[in-house]
Amino acid sequence: MAAKTIYRNESLIQVDRYQTDEARAEALVEGLRNKWVYLRGENHAGDYPVEILRTARKNSNGSNSVEVVEVFKWKSIEDREYAKGTEQYQAVLEDLAALTTNETSSGIFTESVRGFSPNFPDQGGMELLRGVCSCLLTIDGYVEDYPMSVKNGSVLMHRSPGMDFDGDGHREMHLAILYHGGDIVEASLGPIRVAQNFNVPNDGIVRSRNIGSNDFPATAIWRVGWAIQTELGRIITDPDTPLVFGPAEVKHYPPVGTEFHSTTGPVKLFMESTGKKVGTLTPGQLTAFDIIVTRDDEVYADHLNQPSEGILTLLKERTEALATA
Repeated sequence: MAAKTIYRNESLIQVDRYQTDEARAEALVEGLRNKWVYLRGENHAGDYPVEILRTARKNSNGSNSVEVVEVFKWKSIEDREYAKGTEQYQAVLEDLAALTTNETSSGIFTESVRGFSPNFPDQGGMELLRGVCSCLLTIDGYVEDYPMSVKNGSVLMHRSPGMDFDGDGHREMHLAILYHGGDIVEASLGPIRVAQNFNVPNDGIVRSRNIGSNDFPATAIWRVGWAIQTELGRIITDPDTPLVFGPAEVKHYPPVGTEFHSTTGPVKLFMESTGKKVGTLTPGQLTAFDIIVTRDDEVYADHLNQPSEGILTLLKERTEALATA
């Protein structure tokens, strides 16, 4: 079966096309930049950078014109509809209309598409991803088994090239998580920020199930530790018990859309400042649904391409445990 290419179904991506003359092209581009700055400042634009494209056109009457295309993303459908009803946003659109020679063509796109590869990348690289992560949170005296879902999570990671690190014929790609986190508000605890505990391993691995053919399908896991900032203080998951998501079957690269269900049971939570146990956390599911930036290594990052200690053994142990369960 071919890899599924549609990984995000929504109605937040907007594409606007503008026609103008050469004299007003720079002013139009500047106006579009300011439009995006305004929407970001009002917290209506999504966390994608705006893309503004321009090209010169030769008209049928021999005159020159400029086409400018703007691609940006709304934060939510509610933000889009709210902004359209404000006088400030309508004023921004009127200023842009004054710089065009034709009526603006505007479209909302509902499906964002990425191509997938049947093999690991041949060189290492850096990636910035967006995703969602769920868990059950218990803080003694405040919440019990609260279904916390961080839907605006982000991960900055380094991936190694695909290599057979242990010599058994199966290629692997090792993942070093440099930063991850997200925010949520819970009534009893107020604003919560889930962040990375840098004092414990934060890494992952994708290991091919094949020998001498395509790398996928593959098996993958993530291993992380959290530091949760609350109004009560900074709370950390048990440093001796990593949060493990997976193993999961991965059918393509990048692994967007793959659901990593946790195989870790309840983990103790400690107040970092005192070391006192204050609750438990049961990790649920991790899903990466978008890659914002991908950049292959221009300089071979040898220290990041090395396997993390114990990650391959952990993957094999968890996979065998599932197979015999």
